[in-house]
Amino acid sequence: MRRVASNTGSNLKELQWPAFDREVLHAYRRAYRLRTPTTFVSEHHQWVLTQPGSLGLYSPTIARRKELRRQTTDQLSTAVRKHFNGQGAQENDIIVEFLHKIKTRKPERPTRKPKEYIHLPPELDK
Repeated sequence: MRRVASNTGSNLKELQWPAFDREVLHAYRRAYRLRTPTTFVSEHHQWVLTQPGSLGLYSPTIARRKELRRQTTDQLSTAVRKHFNGQGAQENDIIVEFLHKIKTRKPERPTRKPKEYIHLPPELDK
């Protein structure tokens, strides 16, 4: 019997990791505790701190051990992409968790409309 490979993987668009905001990449780095340094705030800061012969080379940001120095946003996005692609998903575990959440969630109570009162004119209110 001949097996036919599914073609769904080629139809999916890949995530554009360099397009993500710096804060999103840092949030991912913190959430998964990636052992990678933070990035420069902007390209200008990177340029100022890494100029040969400049005072920026003696700043604490650059004078650190090599593995703790700041990196470019592209380097951080590469590290995040490699970690993300390395994550395996067990479909059975995902389905079990999904069914558990559906069965154990509290049913939502329907919201009621506020009662509408009819106000009589003052002369008829006696």
